[in-house]
Amino acid sequence: MIFDNLLTLIGIGVMAGGTYLLGRYRNIQANSTPEHSNPDSSQRESQQDRTVKAEETGETADSLEDFRDNVSWLPDAITILDHDLNLIWGNSMAETWFGFSNSEHSHSDFSELIKSDEIKEFMMGKGYPESFECASPTDPELILRLRFLPYKNRQYLLQARDITQIRALENIRRDFIANASHELRTPVSILYGYLEMMSEKKGSGISSEWRQAIKHMHKQTIRIKQIIEDLSILSRLENPDTANPLEALDMGELIESASNNAKALSGERSHSILTKVNASHDLLGNRSEIESLVSNLVSNAIHYTPAEGKITIKWDVKSSVGTLSIADTGIGIEKQDLPRITERFYRVDSSRPRNTGGTGLGLAIVNHIVNRNNAKLRIKSIPKQGSVFSVIFPRSRIQPSNRSTDLLFG
Repeated sequence: MIFDNLLTLIGIGVMAGGTYLLGRYRNIQANSTPEHSNPDSSQRESQQDRTVKAEETGETADSLEDFRDNVSWLPDAITILDHDLNLIWGNSMAETWFGFSNSEHSHSDFSELIKSDEIKEFMMGKGYPESFECASPTDPELILRLRFLPYKNRQYLLQARDITQIRALENIRRDFIANASHELRTPVSILYGYLEMMSEKKGSGISSEWRQAIKHMHKQTIRIKQIIEDLSILSRLENPDTANPLEALDMGELIESASNNAKALSGERSHSILTKVNASHDLLGNRSEIESLVSNLVSNAIHYTPAEGKITIKWDVKSSVGTLSIADTGIGIEKQDLPRITERFYRVDSSRPRNTGGTGLGLAIVNHIVNRNNAKLRIKSIPKQGSVFSVIFPRSRIQPSNRSTDLLFG
């Protein structure tokens, strides 16, 4: 991911330099055009000035050629469009993947050149979402990740990267995890059942020492079952063929249920659970997935907030954009850990034992659900003070409800 971002920055920097050189080249050409004036005019350009401008034109043309050569080695397709989405220029990779020719299609409507309604719709969004994956218009087997960025002088830059091999490897990983989870479920369930029976049976002749060991094994088996279940959920979320039925969700009802579950999970730690809901709008989403999203975020806050700490769950809608936020007064997250916090099994503090009761997969599940809903996850955190996890849903997922009263309960 870091290497991908570095290549993107290099590409944008090279393109910025090229645009500057192109503008300079055109200015020199315009200024060097002879004016239709009287040959005897005192304003006539000197031979020396014409020679200097000719040299500058030649140097700039060489620089433009160097710029295009430099872009050609990038592994990405780079296309520059004007404010009306007409083609200005694209490198050879862009010509191949999108099916156009600089010489034949310069200044043509780019949306008409490409044979892909998906890419047209993505470009019309002018950068939202931030990236988009689709097949190449010229090769259905080629999977591209697109970024559409505002550029200088009211222009746009369309960047495409070949992620076919990455997706193939991810499919292999997903299938392996799904199959392994399925195969492990039965033996672990049997082991769990016997350990539960042994730990609960009285007068079985089991010594207190072994009884303590069996109790510990039973506890760890429960955790293994939770990990297997979460891995299965991740496999389903990653599968593009998984159905995603949408319905209008009463966020007040959903969050109140999550609040009650949070109080039960908190138990003797006596966390203060507060909830505020703007009931004027519903969320259009998959009920089971949104419930899982809220549950994992709240569970994460419970696990990492000291006893008697405060956790606030909030649903608000402004400018037709919905925001679900979970704030806590927990241990917080260091800045360097934030980019990796949604990775599977990532531990913020490797020295801290896994005694929080989590599986290490909750935030990975949250991140997948966020992506499936075209939403964005924002995390703000101050170490030793707390964190705020916010999920921002686009206006396409927000709709008015018959409830217009804010709900506040704790």
